[in-house]
Amino acid sequence: MNLRQLDAFRATLRTGSVTEASRTLALSQPSVTRLIKDLERSVGFTLFVRNGRGITPTVEGRRFGDAVENLFTGTDRLKETAQAIRTSADGEVLIGVTPVLVYQITPEAIGATHQNKPRLKISLRVNHSAGLIDSVTMGQLDFAVVNVHHRPESLTVFYEQELRYVCLLPEDHALAQPNSTIDLNQLQQTDCIAYDSSRLHGADENWQKILSWPTVSLSAYSNIAVASLARTTGKPAIVDPYTARTMVALGGVTTRSLKQKLVSTLCVITRGADTLSLAARALAEAVVAELKSPE
Repeated sequence: MNLRQLDAFRATLRTGSVTEASRTLALSQPSVTRLIKDLERSVGFTLFVRNGRGITPTVEGRRFGDAVENLFTGTDRLKETAQAIRTSADGEVLIGVTPVLVYQITPEAIGATHQNKPRLKISLRVNHSAGLIDSVTMGQLDFAVVNVHHRPESLTVFYEQELRYVCLLPEDHALAQPNSTIDLNQLQQTDCIAYDSSRLHGADENWQKILSWPTVSLSAYSNIAVASLARTTGKPAIVDPYTARTMVALGGVTTRSLKQKLVSTLCVITRGADTLSLAARALAEAVVAELKSPE
């Protein structure tokens, strides 16, 4: 006795016809007939008898059919559960991002995922990279997108890309010449918007040396805060390309490339590939697709 035989018997019992059962199961009529005959040999009694051109279940067949229905009720529930898991119709995904990615990348990825899976709950949490790394480590987030100086060794990096920093400055600034490249040495004596010293903790020596302005009056921790102050005050700042793009879209500022190479790494991190549900993996892949798309 096996499930294929029971499935053929159940379909025939429900439809009252081997022909209809074969259509339901997408099998040939001889295949359905053979499966039922094999099942009859296994159980030791007749399941159907001919009635004119059709067939009728025997008393034993009807009693056996009740038991088979009870069996398949549980199987149907398993199939429904598997379908829900496979299509991610239910459940929740917790994603964390840095502030600037609230404006870019994640809205598009979340919107596309929500359109395909409207019953899936998606929770977006915003924090600085260090806080997001802690949250992923403690299992409070399924995955996060962080901007770091060094790859988090204790976590799985689902995707990473290098970010090359640029100079953000007012459109009418003396250094904002078309097709010009900014030498950071030119900015050393300029009152720029600086990064808070704690923000540079863990950065390489080049970062700390170049971005330690001799004289600054304003500083901030995050890229988006530095860029917002730069746009408001008209002072130059050094920011990542995503932050720069957000500020340029608001107007009044422009960007110029840097002569010196200042980079960080944008990472999509998780505790481990095996900790991601199908829904979380699909959303992570949607985020990665947005990160890979041309600017």
